[in-house]
Amino acid sequence: SLFKKQGGGVLMADLDYKKENMKELHAPDKKVKTGVYVIAALLVLVYLLPIYVMLNQSFRFMTDLSPRLYLPEKWTLDNYIQAFQNADLWKGMKNSFVYVVEVCILEIVLGGLAAYGLARAGGKISNALRTVNICIMMIPSLSLLVGTYSLMVKFHMINQIWALSLQTAATGMASTMFFYTSFIVSIPKDLDEAASIDGAGIFRTFFKIILPQLKPVTVTRLIMIAVGTWNNFAMPTYLLTDATKATVIQIVRKSFYAVAGAVQNVPLACAMCAVALLPVIVLYILLQKYIIEGQLDSVSK
Repeated sequence: SLFKKQGGGVLMADLDYKKENMKELHAPDKKVKTGVYVIAALLVLVYLLPIYVMLNQSFRFMTDLSPRLYLPEKWTLDNYIQAFQNADLWKGMKNSFVYVVEVCILEIVLGGLAAYGLARAGGKISNALRTVNICIMMIPSLSLLVGTYSLMVKFHMINQIWALSLQTAATGMASTMFFYTSFIVSIPKDLDEAASIDGAGIFRTFFKIILPQLKPVTVTRLIMIAVGTWNNFAMPTYLLTDATKATVIQIVRKSFYAVAGAVQNVPLACAMCAVALLPVIVLYILLQKYIIEGQLDSVSK
């Protein structure tokens, strides 16, 4: 027994020695780690620079012509007061909110159901449809503008927010299906069979069993859809010519930019842009915890 104890101790010591060597071999180089942090910091600064310029300009007077990277000579909140008192801006935000909600519901519900069918069908036809779906993602939406506009004029769908929502959801449906299909494939089919035995149909299985497990990808896709729809400018410009149906981006463009593209009042325009960005920022702050939870769950698995 003494020999076994000594042998076991030697083996354990040998294993500990090998573990330490493996840690040293796989430990990241300090120089490489520092370089990664430096590159990441530079990328963050590049992304934050336009936001800094916008906020910096929004607190200035119109007569302040100092360089845009410098702090204002005199700080003022008058631009934000005028922005919040602008009735057209609030009307545009209301239209944009309705627009975003409709697009998110259409893409998540219909795109998720279509992805569920493709993921569970299998076979050559399903694989071919998934390939076609990826090819559709490569088509720029603006290349379909002429045909889309002609079709919507024919069916009297101009100046209708719900019609614009249908068009935008149809354009982004391929991306939503791609995201959901990739995740649904990893969910075992045993859950579907168990739900079917309990008497659940296809819709109930999807909404009660499958969709709750897709919370990270759903939240991620919701943020992508909401931001893209809120900032959409091209399609609303052509399909919403009625001033009462204009989105918030159109309001900012029409109110503070001249025909030639010159800004009439730079500080006030920047304040309007900052106010228009608030709903998107709040949405991201509220939903980011679900993305982090989904990443932690995937790492733990």
